[in-house]
Amino acid sequence: RKKKPCPQCSSSKVHKRGKQRGIQMYRCNSCNKWYSETTGTPLYDIKLKNKWQAYINCMEKGMSIKKIAKELGISIQTSFDWRHKILSSLEQFVPAELSSEVECDELELALSNKGSRDLERKPRKRGTDFKRNLGKDEITTVQVVTAVQRNGEKYLKAVESKRLSEQQIEKVFDGRLAANTVLITDKHPSFKAYAKSKPSIKHKALLAKDHVDKNDNSIHLQRVNNTHKQLRDFLKPFNGVSSKYLQNYLHWYAYIDKIRNSKTM
Repeated sequence: RKKKPCPQCSSSKVHKRGKQRGIQMYRCNSCNKWYSETTGTPLYDIKLKNKWQAYINCMEKGMSIKKIAKELGISIQTSFDWRHKILSSLEQFVPAELSSEVECDELELALSNKGSRDLERKPRKRGTDFKRNLGKDEITTVQVVTAVQRNGEKYLKAVESKRLSEQQIEKVFDGRLAANTVLITDKHPSFKAYAKSKPSIKHKALLAKDHVDKNDNSIHLQRVNNTHKQLRDFLKPFNGVSSKYLQNYLHWYAYIDKIRNSKTM
């Protein structure tokens, strides 16, 4: 097996320094730092590694945190921690760049404080029982900016906002759109302003209610609209996801979709 490079300085000049609890330890000759085979991975600091694969199998079946805890004989807190260790690691599969033709739209979800003990408002009886606008500055919604390449590649980003601004869209993409990319959106003024500030990309817009441009059938938002439906169906079994962890679940959805598409190609 190849030696794992140092996670601190990326040096490959390292040597093995025994094992701790069956995990290979290393020492870096360049920065003298110690680290293990699992440093920087979801397995780092996991004490019940023999149950890790079984936990992943349960996640693939869509089991809840409580059901997995009962199935594997672990605490609910451990089940919760493991899930988010796994989900956090999926960020590495987010596409670094989108190109060719990219459909983009936002999906509005209610801002959720699920799990919070100190709410500054009265608790809602239902997840859908919320008011979109409560005061000028209070935000009650999350906009999931969804970009879908025509080959199926997806990029999703959660933004806590009443309505997307040009600056927020700029921050979401952060150089992810390659030169000469055709960006297809509805006629949201913020998308128009963003595209105007990026002369390297081409912008095509249509009325959201039309779904397909009346003059050009190639200009449509069918893929991104279908993605929004699939995402709602994906989130439904969790009975509400805290907005604090929503981005992790978006990575999970995109990763599962990527695996599904690779099997059908």
